[in-house]
Amino acid sequence: MGSRKEISDDQGGLRSFEPKPEYNTEDDFIVKDFYAPCLERSVKYDRAVGYFRANIYRELGEDLLHFVRRGGKVRLICSPDIPEPDEEAAREGYKLRGKRPDIDKESTLLQILRKMSENPKERDCLDMLRLLIEKESMELYVATRVGGIYHRKVGIFYDANGNYIAFSGSGNETQRAVSEIEDWANDEEFDVYRSWGTEFEIHKAESKLKYFEKLLSTGTPNTVVRPLTDIERAEIAKYRSHANFNDCIPGARQRSLKDMKPSKFVKNVKIVPYYYQQVAVEQWNKNKNIGMLSMATGTGKTITALFAVKKFIDAGRLVVILVPSKLLLEQWSENIREFYEDIPLLLAGGGNNWKSNSSKRLFVSDINQPKIILATMATASSSDFIAFLKQANNPILVADEAHRIGSPKYRRILTEIRFKERLGLSATPERLLDDEGNEAITKAFGEAPVYSLPLGGKVKLSEEDEKETPILGRFLTKYYYYYEIVALTPDEQQAWNDITINIKKILGQHPELIEGMGTESNRERLKSLYINRSRILKKAEGKIDIACKAIAERYDEGSRWIVYCEDEVQMNLVTESIRLQKRDLPVLKYYSSMNESERKNTLQFFERHPSIIVSIKCLDEGVDIPIVDGALILASSTNPRQYIQRRGRVLRKAKEKRIAKIIDVLVLPEISGENEQMPVVRSELSRAWNFAKHAENSEITHELWEIGTKYGTDMINDGDISLQDEELEGCNYGI
Repeated sequence: MGSRKEISDDQGGLRSFEPKPEYNTEDDFIVKDFYAPCLERSVKYDRAVGYFRANIYRELGEDLLHFVRRGGKVRLICSPDIPEPDEEAAREGYKLRGKRPDIDKESTLLQILRKMSENPKERDCLDMLRLLIEKESMELYVATRVGGIYHRKVGIFYDANGNYIAFSGSGNETQRAVSEIEDWANDEEFDVYRSWGTEFEIHKAESKLKYFEKLLSTGTPNTVVRPLTDIERAEIAKYRSHANFNDCIPGARQRSLKDMKPSKFVKNVKIVPYYYQQVAVEQWNKNKNIGMLSMATGTGKTITALFAVKKFIDAGRLVVILVPSKLLLEQWSENIREFYEDIPLLLAGGGNNWKSNSSKRLFVSDINQPKIILATMATASSSDFIAFLKQANNPILVADEAHRIGSPKYRRILTEIRFKERLGLSATPERLLDDEGNEAITKAFGEAPVYSLPLGGKVKLSEEDEKETPILGRFLTKYYYYYEIVALTPDEQQAWNDITINIKKILGQHPELIEGMGTESNRERLKSLYINRSRILKKAEGKIDIACKAIAERYDEGSRWIVYCEDEVQMNLVTESIRLQKRDLPVLKYYSSMNESERKNTLQFFERHPSIIVSIKCLDEGVDIPIVDGALILASSTNPRQYIQRRGRVLRKAKEKRIAKIIDVLVLPEISGENEQMPVVRSELSRAWNFAKHAENSEITHELWEIGTKYGTDMINDGDISLQDEELEGCNYGI
């Protein structure tokens, strides 16, 4: 990674803002999400664009006014060419660009200004432009090229601490380039580089800054930059209706896109759920508003849940949403704010001190007002929080990753708070090795989900649809599945055989253990033997070489992969081996003992650059990185929840992501003839089967069938073996 200049206190500068690596008008609010936060933290703004329309300030109006009133300065370089009003004229205009003499170019700029003055709203924008120039808040320059047009698009925000954010891409300073309103918005995108980021970012940011300064000072061999002419300045000076920037604020506020709120998820804008989401909500309603929704990753569990409780929120009932992690709390908070922008929202846990919130009493009061509490399960299960929540009248519960609330610590909230309406969300509702936890979940949400939508399922998007749409390809990325087989070393095989002999011996002496009966002492002895034997597969030496082989054969340039390892030792060995093999490819590590800053920086680098993350279990749940397009699974987990979550990580949809790859590593010991004593192997093959049967190359299931036959496995009917027999083979996965 590149060197970084650490600043302990940014004093509200650009470092206090975490931009995305890229923005586009289809997915982002360009003004609200990027321009406004940058302007708020900056003292200078440089911009070079292909052409300029003063009505950009319809979008930036109020934010730019605040910027210049604080003393902010803008330097803008633009082409004098006019953006034509319709497609046919635009094509003709492009033919003429760069071929007109300078006097015509000056005339074109004057023509733009005069044309805009005919529109009262755009005339007001011209008045702002005039003020910007007269108050020396903006320096406006014109760029011309010989035999062509100036069409570079670069922007740089600078703060008072010497930090800067550079961006470049297809966006121009025009109304269409920054607006998200679909009927008049271009499809624009740009990349973002921080001066304090990775080595790659720093290099790109410096390159953009040097380019802008060179352009302004000396120009380039083919581009000449000039200030406005006296004639152009005189034309702009005509538009005079406001004396100062304060006079512009009311109009700017009215015009601001940020205040227009074009998002389809904002308050008072009707959101229409998919038909299958409506069906899920109806099933929950029919079950007296109690039940679990078991929906595949990526099918909209969060939005479905918000639709389900909307009637209660609108009626002023308190809705309590519980999540297992800080990451999920942040994701839910964003979704709630999109759904109900102005609703009172109390955040508890994940770094949010609910006790210090001065309005916390509102949430447990009898005031009939929409309100939501969003808390981590750890905070919600604390004595102080439970005592606080007991003051609320008839709250509604929503539990995300509901299997987690069944843990001994978390489930106390189910027993100490009476929730009449209860909604659970989970792709994998069952808990392993925790009968009491499963009983608590069943008691809270019912024996079976009220609605299930598995990965291989199909749905109706609208009630009128004649055909159902497969989830894969619509909501999740289609994928190819491959497997690699690892053989045990002679020493590992001998250790496996020795433990197997002891397992046979204890089962022969105490056959009641096969049915889960027998003394606790004998059950613990048998469990210990199974665990020790399964660890041989989990830590097999051959996995290291297989990992390098799979990456050499399957990794495509430009991809982003996650390698799931069993433990830290394996993670370190795999990381070093891949680095030796792929010296030009960044190979990162991600593990639970990293501090928050290290984890954040690792994921940011991963999102920005093709690379590989080698991880242990901490990427299983709650981390949203849809750009991942490959997973190499070395960890021999037969826990259905874990492998479903790992598969879900790589199948999330992302821009320009067409297909994903999943490579599974199967460790198969030599066949001893006693196949019934190898449930862990049957579980491995069951996991492979579940991966393969929904893949684009599902014909690979025929190969797995042959392997399963050798090990006495019924690949179809043993599909749930990992739910039943994991108890002896992998109890270290219990929560």
